[in-house]
Amino acid sequence: MAALLKLHPPSRTNKAGGLITCSWAIWLFIVGLLCIQVESASLKDSIKLLKKPELISNIDSPTFSFQVGDAESSCTNCTSSCKLDDLRPSNCSSGEISYTKLQDGNHTFEVCINGSHPIHCVTYNWTIDTVPPTAAVTASTSFTNGSSVSVYVSFSEPCGGGIRCLSVNDCSLLAYGPGNVIPSTLKIIKPNREFSISLNMSTSVEYGRVVLVTDKGFCKDAARNQFTRTKASWFFVHFDRRDVYVDLRTRIPEQLLPLNNNVRLVQATNKPKNLKLYLYFTQPIVNTSAEVLKSITVSQGSLITMSLVKDI
Repeated sequence: MAALLKLHPPSRTNKAGGLITCSWAIWLFIVGLLCIQVESASLKDSIKLLKKPELISNIDSPTFSFQVGDAESSCTNCTSSCKLDDLRPSNCSSGEISYTKLQDGNHTFEVCINGSHPIHCVTYNWTIDTVPPTAAVTASTSFTNGSSVSVYVSFSEPCGGGIRCLSVNDCSLLAYGPGNVIPSTLKIIKPNREFSISLNMSTSVEYGRVVLVTDKGFCKDAARNQFTRTKASWFFVHFDRRDVYVDLRTRIPEQLLPLNNNVRLVQATNKPKNLKLYLYFTQPIVNTSAEVLKSITVSQGSLITMSLVKDI
C-alpha cells in the first residue's frame, strides 16, 4: 500500500517572536540519505546464484555458488545456510556448497542469509536424470518369404528428433545383410518416441538373414545423456523362399513273402504301436500338427496326432 507524504518546510520562532523557515535543501538531503541507506541495505541482503546445475541435468554431484549483495556492496556480517530437499540446513557462509551422489528425480536447493534485516531466501528447483535413452527395434515378423517387412523403433524417452534417415547410407537405423531400409517410408507414429520404416530384402538371394540395429550415440535426451544401445536395439529378420520337401517314413517291419510264385519285400504288422508315420522336412516349418494332418491323405483309416494316442 502506497502513502503520499506532504512535507512542509520546518520552522522555528526567533527571540523576537518571528517565524523563521528552514531551508528545503536540508530536509531533502535527509530524506535522500534515508532512501540510499534503505536501498543499500536491500542490495546487501540480495542473493545471486552464480553456479547451479541445468534445470534438467545428468550431474548427480552438483555444486552451488552464490553471492550476497553485489561486487560494490557486499554483506560482511551476514551468515548463510543452505538446505537440500528435506535435509537439515548447513552453514555455507563461504558462498559455495557441493552435494554428491544424489538420486534421480526432482530436487530443491534453498539458500538463506541472516543479516541486519529479516531472513532472505532464494530457492532453485531442478531435475536429475542420469539414465541414458535407448530404443527397442521390432518388426511385423521375424520369418518371412516376402521381400519386405515393416520395422518399428520405440524410444524409452524423447531423444533429439528420434530416428533420422536421409538416405540408405545416412540413417540412424542400420541394416546388415542382403537388405536395406527405405528412407522415404519413414513415418512418425508418436512424435519423438515411436517410428516405422520399411525394410526391403534382396530378391536375388533365395534365403538369408538381415540384422537391424540402431546406430551408436546418434542423439541425446533433455539431460544430455548419450543414446545407448541395448539388447532390445537389435532385431533379426530371416527370409527363405526355398521350397520345402518332406520324406515320409514308417517303422513297420519288412518281411519277405512269396506272392504268386514271387518273393516280395512287404511291410506288414498286426501291432498298433508300429503304425506310426514319421515326417522329415528339409527345412524347419512353423505349421501346427493339425495343419500338417490336413495335408496328408490316406486310402483307409485316419490319422491322429501322437498327443491323442495312449498306451502305444
